Amino acid sequence: MTSATVLPHLQEILELWPLGAIRSVVEILNGAVNQVYRVEASLGNFYLRIYKTEDKSRVQREHALIEFVAAHNLPAVQTLPSRYGTSLVEHKGKYGALYFEAPGHQVKKNDLTLIHARAAGSMLARLHKVLKPLPDVGYRKYSLNWDSQEWIARLDKIEAVILQKPHLSEADQWVLYRLKDQREWMRNPACLHSYVPKYSAQVLHGDYHQGNLFFQKETVCGVIDWDQAVYMPRGFEVARVASYMFDLKPDLTTAFLEAYMALNPLPQEELEDGAKAWGCHCDHYVWAQEEIYLHGNERARVFIPDTAYRPFSEVWAQLTKTL
Repeated sequence: MTSATVLPHLQEILELWPLGAIRSVVEILNGAVNQVYRVEASLGNFYLRIYKTEDKSRVQREHALIEFVAAHNLPAVQTLPSRYGTSLVEHKGKYGALYFEAPGHQVKKNDLTLIHARAAGSMLARLHKVLKPLPDVGYRKYSLNWDSQEWIARLDKIEAVILQKPHLSEADQWVLYRLKDQREWMRNPACLHSYVPKYSAQVLHGDYHQGNLFFQKETVCGVIDWDQAVYMPRGFEVARVASYMFDLKPDLTTAFLEAYMALNPLPQEELEDGAKAWGCHCDHYVWAQEEIYLHGNERARVFIPDTAYRPFSEVWAQLTKTL
């Protein structure tokens, strides 16, 4: 069998793994940071990730975490060893890794059901229990402290760039509406610009949502993208998932929380502490807007919700009345 035509720079890096004949290489464009390609080869199907970061220790830490979780019989999707026996390769100043294709299937946010919410909650509970004993060896931490005037200035800068465009698309108009409401909240005395969590931190996945989960029947059978692992209280991640994955919809959020707490009880006070920490971070979120309008990264647009901006604390308070 002859190999498919592959761009030279990809061919060179793929030769670092014993894949056999390459049948196809297709770039996956739904990520916003790393370059990812789906590779079909005679050995099987894989995903090549070329990391944006130049911090080798960070990637090595991610791979060690994946191995740890997999060793505890949880479905962290692992890497294929290179010809040199390493999970990580270096090629022309870039780091790369080849991941096995996860079993099961992914589910779009709008297609998530109560079954998916319960499965996600159960798996996150199991992951948190396994990860709890791990020490902090340099994982990312969120510093929940912002200068309100500085953040308002950042929003103003994004707005100015958008208004300079000769033609505003519907997506641009939507971002402007959200920026206006977010800026008003930044000026509101009720907006928390700093918060110190009261509960202890532990290692967390850091980016747990439907785009990084694979489902099979009523279970999560694959968890990918561990490069955003953080060291924060678990309530922070639980609140993040409820917000980011389920948009705090009462039925899905309730199913998710009940499944989580059935396996890893989370006292109400600890959950509220995590919700305040996540809310403080969430309300100051400007990464996607800056990536799009200041750095030209259109792939970040998928991270801007197609709903009106509402402070997390406001939506959370409304939700907790129904829980």
